[in-house]
Amino acid sequence: MDSSVTTPAIVISTIGDCLSVWKEVLLGIEEEGIPFVIQNQAAGEVVQSAWQAARQSPLLVGIACNEETLVVHYKNLPTSAPLFTLTYRQNSLDRRSTGNNAARLVKGIPFRDLNA
Repeated sequence: MDSSVTTPAIVISTIGDCLSVWKEVLLGIEEEGIPFVIQNQAAGEVVQSAWQAARQSPLLVGIACNEETLVVHYKNLPTSAPLFTLTYRQNSLDRRSTGNNAARLVKGIPFRDLNA
């Protein structure tokens, strides 16, 4: 992964071709007005990749996904304790709310309830 992200943005690490599965998460981030940068990688473990993305992000928030799982991580959390984890089975509202919440973490405002 590229470690030279200087733009204030959430870093999103994609493992394989998975962005079409998680489009609603990206839309949720955009709704909150926070920029993101997408970095592609050929292989990797999702939780570890999300934590690495958070370490690279000037905003301290990283996301990693493959076709089955998406993880939102915060740089100050332990590697093994991501903030949010989604599976491909979750609905589009949950996905959009997770994107909103990743951006809200950057803004320092309360999260949206995933069950609302």
